[in-house]
Amino acid sequence: MKEFGAIDYVDFSPIEPHYFAVTCSVRVQVYNPITKLVVKNLSRFQETAYGGTFRQDGRLLVAGDEQGLVKLFDPSSKNVLRLFKGHRGPVHRAKFTQDLQHIASFSDDRTVKLWDIASEKATLTFAEHEDYIRAGAINPVSPDTLISGGYDGKIKMYDTRTQQIAYSIDHGSPVESLLFLPTGGIFISAGGTEMRVWDAFAGCRLLTKISQHHKTITSLRLGS
Repeated sequence: MKEFGAIDYVDFSPIEPHYFAVTCSVRVQVYNPITKLVVKNLSRFQETAYGGTFRQDGRLLVAGDEQGLVKLFDPSSKNVLRLFKGHRGPVHRAKFTQDLQHIASFSDDRTVKLWDIASEKATLTFAEHEDYIRAGAINPVSPDTLISGGYDGKIKMYDTRTQQIAYSIDHGSPVESLLFLPTGGIFISAGGTEMRVWDAFAGCRLLTKISQHHKTITSLRLGS
């Protein structure tokens, strides 16, 4: 399939028939994986869209954009259900929390915000990074734990219950992608030509480094 601009992100719906969302230019296109046809075109963006991601139940989709907005879509109707305003820089990644009631957004304004879907308000803001934040992940087992990765080379772990930063660790180069394993006990960071594997439950201890790439690693994904 040919898109008309740089593709920023691809995400599969977790439910059958596993539609996939392709974020490209000023839209998010939802494809049917069997027919390879676009079933929904989410084009309510004035500027570049980023990181279109399905919720765990497949019923909603969130995306950030170049204007610093975070938009919540109903993919079946193409309607924008919520518009979260508050970031002062582009939002490259946004993730749903495990309770399905909140969204975490990661922005070039060096902040991480936690939004309440029902009230459309930001409930928490963390400003711990010194450069763009282009990566983030939610712990799949502990919904109060989230991590962010910045171009300052740092990875921050936050506890949303205490509203405090729990750990700060150094990847050693700008962080492009973060990924928790399904058990929640281990996460992987990618940046520069290296992946690093961390133990989330043992004080974010470095377990190993993996370096098989000759150029910058830009994304991480798990097989089923």
